[in-house]
Amino acid sequence: MTLQRHRGYRFGSGRGLTRPQMDRLAEYFQMPPQNARGRLGGRTGAQTAEIKGLGKLIIKTYFRGGLLGRVIEKTYLGIGPCRGRAEFEMLTRIRAMGVRAPAPVAFASKGRFLQNTWLVTRQIENARTLSELAMVDEKAAEQIISAVAGQVRKLIQNRILHVDLHPGNILVNASGRVYIIDFDKALQTRDNAARLRQRYIRRWQRAVIKHELPLFLNPLFCDNLGG
Repeated sequence: MTLQRHRGYRFGSGRGLTRPQMDRLAEYFQMPPQNARGRLGGRTGAQTAEIKGLGKLIIKTYFRGGLLGRVIEKTYLGIGPCRGRAEFEMLTRIRAMGVRAPAPVAFASKGRFLQNTWLVTRQIENARTLSELAMVDEKAAEQIISAVAGQVRKLIQNRILHVDLHPGNILVNASGRVYIIDFDKALQTRDNAARLRQRYIRRWQRAVIKHELPLFLNPLFCDNLGG
């Protein structure tokens, strides 16, 4: 990993960034991200970008949740690795395990005691979420579930817990290829496979019911994930 400082930002990436690339990223960081706290949204905002030498990107800004988040929405105490770095490293790990997830490009933070932090990933083009697909094309969504379960089984085999797995965090591209997104706060767990499988199932089921998604998503996911 290459760590760099530029214009008050701390950058991390796999191979290093050029000064023009860091300049462009810094410009995007200063733009207001689209807040993702709506239907099936998490505590992040995201925007698309295209930068020479890096291609088409998604730039993710991390938000606080809870009451404190209403006061200082995008800053964190600068203790330990920033959330952008943690997710960058997790994406690198799980992709090496064969899990399909966005390719991490870079992470950045700014501030010493109170930090802002960002994650930059490769954009998955012509994709929509499984929740969006299920609302308009039940048959297509049913065909996708098996591939989703296959990806989750790889996480279970490696004892990785995605803490917010739900249909809104599954992307499906135009060719039907499945990707899992939003590994913020994902972690290695000591749970055995059976317990971890149940945690995934419970989280998935709660999200489907809470956000009033098509109920067929629940039994299909459970059946395909297996026992």
